[in-house]
Formats: sequence, C-alpha cells, structure tokens
Amino acid sequence: MQPTTPRTDFIPVVLGGDIGAYALCRQFHEAFGILPIIMSSGFVGMIQHSRIVDRRLVASLSAHDLLEAITAIALEDRERRVLVVANTDPLIEALETIHEKLPLNVVCPIPPRAAFDAVCDKDTFAELCAAHGLETPRTEVARLAGDEPIAPCAIPFPVVAKPSVSAGYYDFLLKGFKKVYFLSSQAELDELWRDLRNAGFTGDFLVQELIGGDDTHMDSLTLYIGRDGAPRLLGAAQVLLEDHAPTMLGNPVAMVIREKPELWEKASALLADAGYRGFANFDIKRCPVTGREVFLDCNPRMGRNSYYNVAGGVNPMEVLVRDAIDGIIDEPRRADKPALYSLVPLPLLKRYVPAGPLLDEVKDLASAKRVFDPQRYAADASWRRRLDVALTETNQYRKFAKYYPERTDTSF
Repeated sequence: MQPTTPRTDFIPVVLGGDIGAYALCRQFHEAFGILPIIMSSGFVGMIQHSRIVDRRLVASLSAHDLLEAITAIALEDRERRVLVVANTDPLIEALETIHEKLPLNVVCPIPPRAAFDAVCDKDTFAELCAAHGLETPRTEVARLAGDEPIAPCAIPFPVVAKPSVSAGYYDFLLKGFKKVYFLSSQAELDELWRDLRNAGFTGDFLVQELIGGDDTHMDSLTLYIGRDGAPRLLGAAQVLLEDHAPTMLGNPVAMVIREKPELWEKASALLADAGYRGFANFDIKRCPVTGREVFLDCNPRMGRNSYYNVAGGVNPMEVLVRDAIDGIIDEPRRADKPALYSLVPLPLLKRYVPAGPLLDEVKDLASAKRVFDPQRYAADASWRRRLDVALTETNQYRKFAKYYPERTDTSF
C-alpha cells in the first residue's frame, strides 16, 4: 500500500533496465509513493511503458558514464540526498570504482571494497564459510592467465565450472559463454579452458563437485547489514524453478518463502566479521541424499528476485531507507509470511514442480491468493504494460521448451 504523503526528501536512482531493476522501482513506489529515476542504456518493454518511473537514458553503464550521469542528478538538487541502488555484479563493481568521486549528497549503499572482494571471490568465500560453520562444495581453482597447462581435475565427474569472480565475466556472456557449466568428462573441461583462453579470458575458474537435486533443491538467502554491522533484513526462499537460458542460468523464476533461522544467524555473522554492509544474497544447494546445505556463492546485492522479500512481508527498499537515509536502528525484520513468488505462468510452473507436498503447497498458495509477481502492479497497469507482461510470460513457454523441456534430477 502506498503512503498517503509521498516522501520528497531524497531521490532514488535505480541502475539497470531489466525486470530486477523494475522490481526495485516498484518497491520504492510502494513504500514511499515516489517515482524513482531509472537509469540505463536501454529498457525492457515493461519499463519503457511504465508510469511509476522517471527514465534516464545513458550512453552506457560503464563507470565513466555512470559517474557523469549520477553527478549531474546530484548537482541538480544539492539539498536532497540521492540514493543509488544497483542489482547486478557489473553495476556494483562500477559503483565500487566511482562512489568516492560522487558528490557528497549521494548515498551509495555498497559494501567496503575489502569486504566486496572477500565475498565475491568464490575462492576466499569458501574460507569465510568454513570459519563460520557453513559448508561449501569441494572446489579446485583453474588459473587461465598465461599458457601453462592446467592440471586434470581431481574431483569426480560430473562437475560444475563457473568464474571465480562474476563481475569481470559479463563481457564473456555476451560472447556466448555460459554462467555455469555442467561437464561430464575431462575432455569437455579441457575444451572449455581452450575456448576461454582463445576468447581472451585471463581470470580464474572454479571447478566444483556437483551437488545433486533439481531446481527445488536450491535455496536463496537475502540479508541487509546495517551501518552498525547488524542485520536489518532476513529473507529466505526455496526455489521451485530456475531460468535455463544459457546467459540466465541459475536465476530463479519461481520461489516459496521459507524460514532459515540458523543460516540467517551464521550468514549474518560471516558478513559482519568481513566488515560487510548493505545487501547480500546467498545461493545454497541442499543435497537430496545427505541433506547437506552447501553454500555456493554470495552476491554483493539483493538479487534479481528481491521482490520475494516483499511477498514475505518486508519491503527491502523500506529497510534500506530507514538505515541509509533516516539513520534508524531497527530490530531485524524477517520476511517470513507464506507466499509464492513467480515470474512464470502457474500452468508452466506446475509442469516442473514434482507431485507431492511441494506442488500441493503451490496450489494452496494460489488458492489463497498468495501469489506475487513484481511485473504485475495495479498502480502501473496501462494496456501497453499489460501487453508487455503478457508477451514476456508467453515467451517463457518458448524458452523452457527450448532450453529445459523436461525436469531433470540435476537441473542440467
């Protein structure tokens, strides 16, 4: 529900032009009744035809262009603070580069550089987890810089391979490389190393044991750590279905709210001890055989699916503003109301959720009208936007038919 009197004491600026950025704009609009500025080099249809945003085109989302554009907004109104929010690894990386050069009235709630580096490097992340009693998968590091031969993998196949640091990998996604690889032999792994080197990749890649289980064995943990190092937001959800397009692999498209008190406590302590501040999102895989909860990585942002926390009863942008703008010290808020979050039509989702208690839960939440989709917003429901959302949802059928026609036990 929108407030009776919109807030006018700060200017929210959301970076990006995709559905994750729209979800943040909707959160600002719902919590404070304001039209946030959304800044990108291009926008998806649901943003292009939105009535709840102030669109600002920039030549690119590079650090240089963002510094120039954000500075211009801040200097237009020096009396108000400008709150800059981003929700992708490359954008957080860019803000890490420029935030000290921004005008004094700009608030940029990102983690300190040392903490950012510690949690984003999946190699050092494993060390942090071990220190806090959190399990990570067995891992080897392949260093692709230079031309030295890479030793054969000692982890039994099949394995999973992914970049050690996601932020520097975005350009390679544009070249056709995947976010995550499922590899069944050493020959496939050697071919990947050759392709990456030939494409100019000089970073590190991780090779990890495959934790079995389909998409429903994935969990998401979202936290916000306040300026004093204490948690303000605790959210968690069980994934029902992930996107399976190569460049989007691993992004959930449907989730149900869960409570994770023990993991919230340990993850909060990990972030606080690392000196972390702001939003963080953890990806966790539950082994279907042993029940192990294995932490795969930590993203230095709230995640593309931040709106699941709203479904659970807590608006992340409200939490952010109370800490970063108002300076209020709140007790942690738990996003724990039963809800189904989905970006895909329910008939499509039901094809992939195994029959049993989980599918029954999906049906019960739908019957109780506890289904949340950030794309569908009554305050932003012009016929053109409704058409954009309908076309996007229809396209999901095509995507899943092409990339994941049937559910598998490993989700690959």
